[in-house]
Amino acid sequence: MTNLQTVTQTYRMNQIAGASPLDLLIMAYDAALASCGQKDLARLTKAIGVLRDALDYSYDADVALGFFRLYQYIGDLGRQSKYDEAADLLRELRDAWAEIREQHQPAVAPVAQNRYSAPMGQMTSATSGVVLAG
Repeated sequence: MTNLQTVTQTYRMNQIAGASPLDLLIMAYDAALASCGQKDLARLTKAIGVLRDALDYSYDADVALGFFRLYQYIGDLGRQSKYDEAADLLRELRDAWAEIREQHQPAVAPVAQNRYSAPMGQMTSATSGVVLAG
């Protein structure tokens, strides 16, 4: 393993360790979306498995079963090489969860910057594959 791979893996593990359950869910969607873009059925299947395993049937079994069936359908689309259709569904779900995260995220005070520091950029969804790396 190269030094860059080690650093990347350490970064990903730290990112996962510090993530909220909702952030982890969004990371799983990002991984599934990335696998659709790469037309990688094995990674898509793994990502869908992570999403299915995250379902909580004790909270509302009907809702969980609905998500289970939807994830099963997305997996079927992948097996049929219909990655664009699978990605469209995954993107809608991921965006809905991201919107929920933004609505319920506590307000954070802006960080004071001195005039010599560069403005802080927002992180993009470069976390694709974070949950399922390896």
